[in-house]
Amino acid sequence: MRRSVGRSGGGNSCDRYRLLRHQSDSRRQRFCVTFPFSRTNFDAMLPKIPRIERRARGKITPEYEDSGLFKGGIVQVQLALVPVFGATSRGDCTARAFTAEGTDVTVIFAGRRRPHFQALYSQLRYMYAQAQQADERRGIKMRDVNSIQLPVQCEGAWRARIERDERGQETRSMQFMVARWGFQGHDGRVLNYGTAARLPAKKVETVQAAPTSENGVYAAAAVSPALRQGTAFGG
Repeated sequence: MRRSVGRSGGGNSCDRYRLLRHQSDSRRQRFCVTFPFSRTNFDAMLPKIPRIERRARGKITPEYEDSGLFKGGIVQVQLALVPVFGATSRGDCTARAFTAEGTDVTVIFAGRRRPHFQALYSQLRYMYAQAQQADERRGIKMRDVNSIQLPVQCEGAWRARIERDERGQETRSMQFMVARWGFQGHDGRVLNYGTAARLPAKKVETVQAAPTSENGVYAAAAVSPALRQGTAFGG
């Protein structure tokens, strides 16, 4: 009967495995780092960050929305809108307009007033189509779109916007956040849209005259008697 002879060093494979594992565990323990604080203490070391209160879209009230849109007080002006449209990063509708002084401004139809913009958009598109057909019949070049103007009585608030180009130069422009507006349709009827701004009592302020463009804020057109608060838009 043959006798099994072990390899040099003695011991079977299981013994050698246990020895190697013990040596590996010993080396690993040398590099273990124990932290002097628990997870609870670690959380206590974090800076106090105030919680941001965000309202769900369904919980935004008209008062909350208008307090953010009409911070500068309510002003009544007459603007000439042209068929040049756009949209903001928030998805609000915009249209180009001019003051009585010829200053270019952007009229913004924001929030719950966006659906009311459709009628004004259709009217300006109709005016553009009429001008285009008239120029084609006369065989002349299409007129400048900025000359196709619709007088619109507006109620809302001014807002300044400053943009910087790649060279760091600032360009200032003016926006008009509109709450209510009225215009004469192609059939001669006067159409009123939008809703009156709903602001806290302490913020309700009607401005009858806007500053001039000389001091950096654009002036509004002269306000007609029919545009006074509670008259042009039925209260």
